[in-house]
Amino acid sequence: MIALIALACLFESAAYYLFYNLLYGLGVSVLLPLCMAAKRGEGLAEMGMKKLGGRQILVLCAFCLFSVGGQIIPKLAAGERLPWERLPIAVLPLVMTTFFEEFFFRGVVQMRLEKQFGSTAAVVASGLLFSLYHLGYPGFRSVGDLALLLAVGIGFALAFRLSGNNFFVAYFVNLPNAFLTYLFKQEQFPHMTAQSTAWAGATIAALAAILLVFAKHRQTSRA
Repeated sequence: MIALIALACLFESAAYYLFYNLLYGLGVSVLLPLCMAAKRGEGLAEMGMKKLGGRQILVLCAFCLFSVGGQIIPKLAAGERLPWERLPIAVLPLVMTTFFEEFFFRGVVQMRLEKQFGSTAAVVASGLLFSLYHLGYPGFRSVGDLALLLAVGIGFALAFRLSGNNFFVAYFVNLPNAFLTYLFKQEQFPHMTAQSTAWAGATIAALAAILLVFAKHRQTSRA
């Protein structure tokens, strides 16, 4: 995974989308785990894709207020202007990447680790792996960034656990934080263009089709 992202970041051509969107994203993060889940007779619910209830919404709101508010409020209090104009070009790529991250690190890794070693070890380990995975991105390889990402990853993992292992809570805690990180640290991300937005849109459509086919297949298998 780290190698695929690092290879992708060497290119600004179609090769980037081959290594990043297709191989790392759809291949390693989604299709491989789905194939393994199908062999075990598991569906999307076993990877955290469950309905949101009152408890889940409460956890989601609490973590978003703490993490997002903790970043925005000090800047607003200091009179800083938030560079919102940077965001539109990055929305679809970040929506896509955040899905890959949370599906793999929470829906797959954390769920498997929890079954083997318990929830505390799973939270810490999935947070650590989330941090280390960012070694693939040249802009996030400093010790300071990795330490911050460890804390952030543990936060996402904790939100996932406290919500009853609900993927959507972890996803919607991660996504606004990804948006803010891009606003404040745009230079550390892969270059976002109209082309990357178009490729992200196509990848999201393919992702939706894959999940729909998998869900229908599991439904038929259990009938």
